[in-house]
Amino acid sequence: MAAAKPKRKVGRKASAAKRPATRRKSSLADSALVKKAEQGLAKVESMIDKERESVAAAKKKAEAAVAKAKSSAKAADKKAAKRAKAALTKANAKLRQTRTKLNKSKSDLSSAKAVAKIKASEEAVRQKINERAEALASKAESDLEKALKQFEQRFKKKRLAENKKKLAEIERKLVSKHKQATKQLASKVGDAKLLAEAKVGVKKKAATKKKAAKKKATAKKAVAKKSAPKKAASKKKAAPKKAAAKKVAAKKAPAKRAAAKKAARKKAPAKKAAAK
Repeated sequence: MAAAKPKRKVGRKASAAKRPATRRKSSLADSALVKKAEQGLAKVESMIDKERESVAAAKKKAEAAVAKAKSSAKAADKKAAKRAKAALTKANAKLRQTRTKLNKSKSDLSSAKAVAKIKASEEAVRQKINERAEALASKAESDLEKALKQFEQRFKKKRLAENKKKLAEIERKLVSKHKQATKQLASKVGDAKLLAEAKVGVKKKAATKKKAAKKKATAKKAVAKKSAPKKAASKKKAAPKKAAAKKVAAKKAPAKRAAAKKAARKKAPAKKAAAK
């Protein structure tokens, strides 16, 4: 007994390859040109069937008439045999014409299918182009958004660096002008305290410098809190010394006043003599 042949396993590729064929068949069936050609072919095929039946009937009739004419000596039977043969010849001729029509209908159907395939291919290409155009357009928009964001980030970073340099240069120039003006005006101000009050520092608006100032302020507060008990103790120790100094100043005040009065009395006669 011969061994059975192993069955071939049909993979996914085969099923995937069959799917486009069904799609093509459905697209061809939907074509109006193919439908018309198929209807014409079906009509001719039905005509062929009828012609074959008529040829078969004419052949059977002709054979019977010929057989009868051979066995009979009548002229009518011989004429009937001739008419039957002529009818058979006519039926065969008509069948040949119908077969020619059948061949033409088949060629028309194949041409219609070819044209439908071309149109379906064109539609598929157009559809794919439109799909790719939409995909590329959406990708271009997303890429544009990304590029704009990247450009914005780079622009901001670059502009911030440039602005920082420009502000540093402006600050340097203004501070130097301020120092020159301060030196020139300091010579005109005689009072040192007034000059100190008139001096105004240049304010810096950079965020990093503000943060540094805040950190320094918190550090100073912490140091001030730690040094507060020491200052209170030193003030308590200095309080008796200040009280003693005030007492000494109070004792010396009458003596200074008396000396001042005596000096004023001595200067008064001298002023009068100078006036005379």
